[in-house]
Amino acid sequence: MLRYIFEPEFKKYGHVIENTDFTELFQYMDNVPPVKYFEEQLTVKEMEELPICHKIQCELFHELPIQIGYLNGHNHRIHGVEYHRSKVIHIAVTDCVMYFGLSEDIGPNSEYHTSKMEAFFVPKGTAVELNCGVLHCTPCNINGYGFKMICIAPKHTSEPFRNKVQTEKDKILYARNKWLIAHKESEIPGAFYGLKGETEAV
Repeated sequence: MLRYIFEPEFKKYGHVIENTDFTELFQYMDNVPPVKYFEEQLTVKEMEELPICHKIQCELFHELPIQIGYLNGHNHRIHGVEYHRSKVIHIAVTDCVMYFGLSEDIGPNSEYHTSKMEAFFVPKGTAVELNCGVLHCTPCNINGYGFKMICIAPKHTSEPFRNKVQTEKDKILYARNKWLIAHKESEIPGAFYGLKGETEAV
C-alpha cells in the first residue's frame, strides 16, 4: 500500500519540514546531470558553502556540524535498510517513493523483514526529517527519468571507520553513525546479510 507523506501514518517515522526555503540547494541540483545507474555523494563542498547551509545547521541541527550531499539515479529494489542514531533530512528533488520502518522491529538475530516497511510517495520539493533509529533505504524512482534526493546529516555520517573492531553486538554497524542490514542479493562488501522478504519495490 502506497501512502502519502503528509498522511498521519508517517508521524511515527518523522515529519515534513514546511518553513524552510531550500531553493539554493534545488538550484545546485538542477545542474547535477542524471545518471544511468546510481551515485551517492555524502558531502559536496559547493553545497555546504551555500548560505542556506548555515541556516540549516543553526535552526535544524542546533549548530552541530553537518554534511550535505545527494543521491542520484535509478532504483526499484530494497537491497538494504539502514538507520542512524541522529536525525537526518531528505529533500526530494524529484517525485519518488521512500520506504520506512522502525529499528525496534529488528529481530534478536539482527534480521529484518521487508514486509514491516511502509511505502510513502514523496512529491518533488518535499523535505522530510527522520527520527533517530528510523529504517530507510535508497529512494525509488516512479518513472524512467530516475530520482534525485538531497541528504543532510551530522558531519561524518556514513563515512568508513578508521579503526573498527567488529563484534557480534555491533555486526550491523557498517560505518560511522550507520547501521545497515543488507539483502544477500545486494552483494554489499562487509555488510551483514540479514534482510529477508521481497526486495522488489515500485
